[in-house]
Amino acid sequence: MDATETLASRRTALKYGLGTAATLVLVGSGLLASAERAAADVVNAQLFALNGERVMIDGLVVPVLGFGSAPDRVEIPGGRLEVETGDTVNLTLTNGTGRQIGLTVPGIPGVPGTPVPPGASRTISFTAPDRPGTFVYIGTIDGSADTGRALGAAGALVVRARGAAGSIEANFPGALARARRQPLFGTQAAAIPTEIVQERTWLFAELNPATARDLAGGRVALPSDPEPEYFLINGVSGMLAVEDPATFLEGRAGGLGRPGDATLVRMIDTGRAPRSVHFHGNHFWVLSHPDAPWLVGAFKDTVRIPPGTVVDVLFPMETPPDSMPVVERAQKYVVHDHIEMAETASGGHYAGGMVSESVFD
Repeated sequence: MDATETLASRRTALKYGLGTAATLVLVGSGLLASAERAAADVVNAQLFALNGERVMIDGLVVPVLGFGSAPDRVEIPGGRLEVETGDTVNLTLTNGTGRQIGLTVPGIPGVPGTPVPPGASRTISFTAPDRPGTFVYIGTIDGSADTGRALGAAGALVVRARGAAGSIEANFPGALARARRQPLFGTQAAAIPTEIVQERTWLFAELNPATARDLAGGRVALPSDPEPEYFLINGVSGMLAVEDPATFLEGRAGGLGRPGDATLVRMIDTGRAPRSVHFHGNHFWVLSHPDAPWLVGAFKDTVRIPPGTVVDVLFPMETPPDSMPVVERAQKYVVHDHIEMAETASGGHYAGGMVSESVFD
């Protein structure tokens, strides 16, 4: 797939019907459908703040307050807004809830945070930064971004290098020069690719149903120990995340020590706990890290993501070297969180936990 294309997300419909208003709750990381490029350097988009309910992997119904790209559906997480460096972004926020809803984008200055009253709309305008990167927009609920994250009001904001969407050097300056890897079976394997073939965006979150009900009912402060029961990638856990084509990695394997469909994975931790994401089958290059810049260029199989931050990695999609003798056929490898509670959530291995997979074609 060309780097300028975006994978269409097959989202999973989870729940219809809230009171008298039918609200569809969708999960999976897809584009913000309301966004459009109005001019060479102007992007207009709409966000609708809505109440909803979602059914978890074990059938439990949990309230959400999130964003949608249309007034009849909540998207968990919110749709991915893609812009280019220097763009003027005009984001119209319509509040369909009974709470005061605002918007914050950590790392991007100048985003007006004035809340929108119930039933009202307001256009929020800001300028995309000159440096490309991965960001997250978060809804503030009655002034609290923590409440917004806990209820699902968050989505990715991707700032691409203007006119160079697929270039690693343009989007992650300096990463190519620092990239390194260990020898493979005593020989030097291929270097880091210079172009991105495809992308995935992962938003990590954790959920405690009782806390979600309290927050949806008007409580603002989160408990000091939330005791999560579900750990989510793009709004789903367990096999739902493994089977979601907008979440799991899939591509052409390039051969032993040779990158194939090199995949940029943008990992955003919207939760309150750190993540320690471990890939089986391939190592990856770290392209950005918020508090350990010396890791940029490192070739690793596990990386820590502090809460509220972003880590970008390049997964090479090489034929896995631990399959001996090497086989040229489709293989699947697990991707999971090394934080134990995210594996054994709710007493079941991975059922409520944070897990997905990579598929080598």
